[in-house]
Amino acid sequence: MKDPGIPSGDSLGTHKTQNTAEQTMERLIFSLSELEHLGQTLISGHSNFNHSSKTYLRITLGTLQVRRGAILRYHSTGQNLDVVASTPEEMFSPIPVEEAELEALLKHSFIDNADPPAPLKQFFTRSDKLSETIDIRLWVPLKIQDEFLGMIGLGKFLGRDALEAWEKELLTTLAHQISIAIAYSQMVEGIQSEKFRLFMLAESAPQICQLLQPEDAAEQVVQQAVSLLDANAGALMLTRTEQQELEMRYAFPETLIENPTSQDNGNGLVISYGEDTPGSEAPTSEDVLKSVVKEGIPGHCLPKSDTLFGGKNLMAVPIPGRDGDILGVLIVGDKEERGGRITPFTDEDVVLLDSFAKQAGVAIENAQLHQEALEARQLQAEMEEARKIQVNLIPDTLPDIPGYEVAGHYEPRGPVGGDYFDCIPLTTGYWGLAIADVSGKGMQAALLMATLRAGLISELSRVADATTAGEAPETESQASLYTEITDMAMTLNSLLYASGTEEKYATFFYSHLNPETDILTTLNAGHNPPLLIKKDGTYKWLGEDVGGIPLGMFPNDMVSGIAEYEAEHVKLTAGDVVVYYTDGVTETVNVEDDYYEEERLVEASQACKDEHAETIRKYLHSSVMEFQGEADQFDDLTMLILRKQ
Repeated sequence: MKDPGIPSGDSLGTHKTQNTAEQTMERLIFSLSELEHLGQTLISGHSNFNHSSKTYLRITLGTLQVRRGAILRYHSTGQNLDVVASTPEEMFSPIPVEEAELEALLKHSFIDNADPPAPLKQFFTRSDKLSETIDIRLWVPLKIQDEFLGMIGLGKFLGRDALEAWEKELLTTLAHQISIAIAYSQMVEGIQSEKFRLFMLAESAPQICQLLQPEDAAEQVVQQAVSLLDANAGALMLTRTEQQELEMRYAFPETLIENPTSQDNGNGLVISYGEDTPGSEAPTSEDVLKSVVKEGIPGHCLPKSDTLFGGKNLMAVPIPGRDGDILGVLIVGDKEERGGRITPFTDEDVVLLDSFAKQAGVAIENAQLHQEALEARQLQAEMEEARKIQVNLIPDTLPDIPGYEVAGHYEPRGPVGGDYFDCIPLTTGYWGLAIADVSGKGMQAALLMATLRAGLISELSRVADATTAGEAPETESQASLYTEITDMAMTLNSLLYASGTEEKYATFFYSHLNPETDILTTLNAGHNPPLLIKKDGTYKWLGEDVGGIPLGMFPNDMVSGIAEYEAEHVKLTAGDVVVYYTDGVTETVNVEDDYYEEERLVEASQACKDEHAETIRKYLHSSVMEFQGEADQFDDLTMLILRKQ
């Protein structure tokens, strides 16, 4: 009979099992309490999973009585596993995970490290260092539904070779809790990251919009985009709509463009997007940029197909203008994670950069408008200076010619014009009367007009010296004058041809007046023929059939083959009136698109022919203005009136 005070062997075994179960239950309760506390800490935002991972590992190892282990977290952007906690603590390189391996990991709840499934053999080969260091026996994939989040690796189990069934159930519970913690941490990190990026986006708008120099705006737009997207490269290219080209305005770093395949105009890369290029399975970055401009949607380019930006992983978005046009393209390259890993751009990145590009469009347009305003003010100041100079070139008052009256009118369409008239006294006692009209308007026309005037004054001095009055009979003197005037026209033609461009030339009419003989010698270089109104009201057009081509249109060696310059003369009598004018008079248009034309000029001149020259000028100007009415001024308006007393 057994001693009742001494437990039997069965009793000892039962007691030991009860103690083990009680200890396990105590560990489980303690673990669950710690897990709850960790969860509350995560939810409060005072921690993240990476900071708490060591505690999660300690709880798991303590609950299951395992000496060594590791928790790995999966990064979908880099497609690798990072060791976030391990016992013993060591640094391990990230473990790449292939797409097919992800599918296999999601299918298993437990994986024996010594006998992994066939699709995972390569994966476990890549994780050999981790497995050997920690002596991993069992892997537990961390997942929620079809989302792979990481893995737990467990080393040698205390007092046993494998986990029992109830322990595996417990491990499954712990793994689920860790998976939830990872998923929640990812969500919080994503929200915090987006909040920070949105804050940066809101902060960047007023900063870049305050920059009024286009170069500064371009630089800041790129720098802000690179910062927003955690990129290590960026560029801004603006469109030149008329040429259908993209032109580089700023690149970061400056060495971004390593192997340009498009033209470089000396200031930066230029890409033509006007012509369609044949499609390819792997479009280059140049193809992507063309598509972004033409279609107005974001584009991506992978390094393996890039030929322009040195193998960068690129994302590009269009920069819209206020009127809906595409101002250019904003480019970022190689998004960089912590640790220096280059990762693909996400859909959220596209939305963020697209939003920033809209702000960039406002900043760029503001800078452009500011620059245009500065240039306009500068041009206005230059035009005002040019106007003052030109006013000095046009005679304010005309000299008195013995036996004659003269009056002039000059009214440019803009601040400066291309018309010219003058009445120049010569040393011989003759007078030179000139009127001209330079093609075009504005500064170029005014400059060419000044060139013509300077050349004319110089040539008239030479003509006066060559045709001194009284040195020869009248017929010989007149022939000599013809020669000198035509030679003068050739010299002026050569001067203007050398000074202007293909589109710039001047119509010109010159009259050489001898007040003693009342002979008016004229030369017409493609100008509107002046109107001669006789005392009896009859009229004729001077230089209508005799003359040459406009000055500066062709070189001298071509003039003789087209229309040589010729002179003629007419004798004036008392009461004769000569009306010189530019096409701004006869081509004045009214609101009904009718032209003033020569017939009205004749009628108006006949109506006032008996008045003084100044009265005739006022009458003709009033006639033109009344005809024009509310219509805009068509051209520079210039007249010169010569009346024989």
